[in-house]
Amino acid sequence: MTGPAITLMLVAIVIIWGGLAVSVTALVVRGRREDKEARAQALAVAREHLRHPEDSGQGH
Repeated sequence: MTGPAITLMLVAIVIIWGGLAVSVTALVVRGRREDKEARAQALAVAREHLRHPEDSGQGH
C-alpha cells in the first residue's frame, strides 16, 4: 500500500470511530436527561396525590 492510501484509511477510521463515540455519548446523555425528567414528573404526580387523595379518581 502506498503512503497516501494508508493515511486515507487511518483518517477514515478516526472519523468513523469518532462519530460512533459522539453518537453513543449523545444517546447516554439524552437517556439520563429523559430519565431525570420522568422521575421529576412522577414525583410531582405523587406529591399532588398526597395533597389531594380524594381527587385521585380511585372511587374511595
